[in-house]
Amino acid sequence: MKIATLLVLLLVVEFFIQVECGKDYYKVLGVPRDANAKQIKKAYRELSLKYHPDKNKDDSEASDKFVEIGNAYEVLSDEEKRRIYDQYGEEGLKEGGRVKFTNPFDIFSSFGFGGQSHGHQHEQRKGPSIEIPLEVTLKELYLGETIRVAHKKQVLCPKCRGTGAKISDDVTTCNECGGSGTKVYTQQLGPGFITQTQRTCDKCGGKGKIVKSTCPVCKGSKVGMDEDDITIFIERGMSDGHKITFEQEADENSDITPGDVIFRVVTLPHKRFVRVGDDLHMKLNITLLEALVGFSKIFKHLDGHEVKITKDSVSKPGEIMVINEEGMPHHNYASQMGNLFVELNIKMPNSLSEAQKQGFKELLKDSE
Repeated sequence: MKIATLLVLLLVVEFFIQVECGKDYYKVLGVPRDANAKQIKKAYRELSLKYHPDKNKDDSEASDKFVEIGNAYEVLSDEEKRRIYDQYGEEGLKEGGRVKFTNPFDIFSSFGFGGQSHGHQHEQRKGPSIEIPLEVTLKELYLGETIRVAHKKQVLCPKCRGTGAKISDDVTTCNECGGSGTKVYTQQLGPGFITQTQRTCDKCGGKGKIVKSTCPVCKGSKVGMDEDDITIFIERGMSDGHKITFEQEADENSDITPGDVIFRVVTLPHKRFVRVGDDLHMKLNITLLEALVGFSKIFKHLDGHEVKITKDSVSKPGEIMVINEEGMPHHNYASQMGNLFVELNIKMPNSLSEAQKQGFKELLKDSE
């Protein structure tokens, strides 16, 4: 009996050693063990942006950290996985194939980093999505930018987690409808004639659940209001109208999956450039003299570098000069650039002196 007890104790000790040796996902994200969903989500956003491979090229440690952050978020953001992890550690998650980690880039894109989201679809009924215009400058689209916006939305009550009850045990499945929220009523109209109708369960009011107590925080409404910061990564070369999707960031409801929050890029007008696809267009004012004898002009581009335009021949009104690779960066291929189209606008003088008139007449004679 003593030997058997000792063996059991050794097995228990070995199990806890394995649990302790596993990764501490709370430390990975830098959050306390009692962190709520908002804290976990915020920590993931900041760390994943910091360690993304695109920002840490040729840094294998940053790439490994990015994967580790994604795995930690996937576990701690899921109530069931988090419960198993808290109780049994990382080994408990691996046992029996309880968790199969998602591609960390899929998780990253579901936060709106990197354009359209390609997350997994859920069978549960989904709430409405909302689309929000996001005003950005041409310079931000040229250089790339990280923007933080405050987003106010409806969230599940942090006390009852959307049950509306004081304690979770006070929520039970309706025994009348079996949780479906509807009941089938049979009525005999006559010999051999029976009709069936489906109606909302009168006991649970169609909710499928019976709540025996009321949450003291939300007063049974199951929800409250909260404000969260959303970090939006504007990639270089994003086009006007581009949509950046944050999965399940719309209003929360206990019965449905939250809809998405979609930011639509709206480019603000620029005083010099007009964007057409990946090309830029601008007008350049030159004098009549410069149109005749040539010119050399320098102006600053969106990132501050200087662009020089030179012409040593006669210019015509409306003539367009093309400067290769001085346009916008191609989205997803930022090393490739569009072109800059410069339209020449000749500013005519308001008046000419007699000597100037005579000079032009002589010039025209020579050109005939």
